[in-house]
Amino acid sequence: MSDSRAPLLYDSTPAISVGGSARGELSRDVTELLIEEDGQGLRRLSMRLNAVGPQRQGRDEQLLYLDGAVLDFGSELKVALGAGATTVFEGKVSALELSMTQSETPEVRVLAEDKLMLLRMRHRFCTYEDMSDADILQQIAGQHGLQAQADISGPSYKTVQQWNQSDLAFLRERARRLHADLWLSGSTLHMAARPQRNGGRLTLIQGAELLDVEIRADLAHQRSEVKLGGFDEVGKAAIDESADAGAVASEASGGRHGPGMLASALQDCASYRVREMPFATAEASALAKAELQRRARRFVTARGVTSGSATMTVGSQLKLERVGRLFEGDGYYVTRVQHRFDLKHGFRTEFEAERAWLGSAA
Repeated sequence: MSDSRAPLLYDSTPAISVGGSARGELSRDVTELLIEEDGQGLRRLSMRLNAVGPQRQGRDEQLLYLDGAVLDFGSELKVALGAGATTVFEGKVSALELSMTQSETPEVRVLAEDKLMLLRMRHRFCTYEDMSDADILQQIAGQHGLQAQADISGPSYKTVQQWNQSDLAFLRERARRLHADLWLSGSTLHMAARPQRNGGRLTLIQGAELLDVEIRADLAHQRSEVKLGGFDEVGKAAIDESADAGAVASEASGGRHGPGMLASALQDCASYRVREMPFATAEASALAKAELQRRARRFVTARGVTSGSATMTVGSQLKLERVGRLFEGDGYYVTRVQHRFDLKHGFRTEFEAERAWLGSAA
């Protein structure tokens, strides 16, 4: 569904609640709001508030929002944006900041993060034996009182070590190895390969809700093949695995993908992964495939601004229209989202997205 179906006129002021109760004074005093997320999890909020005014049942102006009556450390924040009042953030306050400049209204800045903040703050040493990444996700999520859902494929590992890393940093590392996304939805911790993540679909039309866009197709980091070696500790034999354009062909939708265009426009070029040391063939194959897909999916990259797309999240599939034959069409996967509100522009959404293929110029 496209946000273009929203009414032409609506109140773009954020709806903000604290501890489950709507706080109209926060919506009144907010001057700037930023909510951002990427594929590595941990949604973050930054909010600026005019911090001078009368208290309830009072007439004298005084400094607001620092007495703990409305906002305090650990306060549960919920923010909704857009014509449909879509919830774009749920989390807890982690920082409060006061800014005072001569001849200007004092401001209070509020910083908050979602529940993955708890995983970021817990460091540990831990060894996982005979477990897959899905098993590891399940164990760590349970230790934080969360459910887990893993939509990834991969081998079981004889031994995996978490060495003085936060739980969040460790899970991010595991997700990057498989080119998977990590995120929190409600009380469920997700790790999913891109084809398994459902972030909804939006159509953005340049000249309508798509206000600004830059799109690039770049062969600089494309590779025809990714090779990876190791040693099979069970079979006592060398491992020599590779992945080629076949790993991304199904995502090209009939268009021209990066590995194929590299060969035709320049030359075949292989990449050798030397920092990983797999001890099983299945592990080496998964890593080689993930690395080729990571490169190929960034063949076409887009950065844009919309007139407020509250339903857009990381993982949303975009269809871009009126951006030229090379770049228009489906298949853009959102990798970064920033929802912004200020008193000058109202509600805006900035995004980054990528696609594995290029359309025909003819």
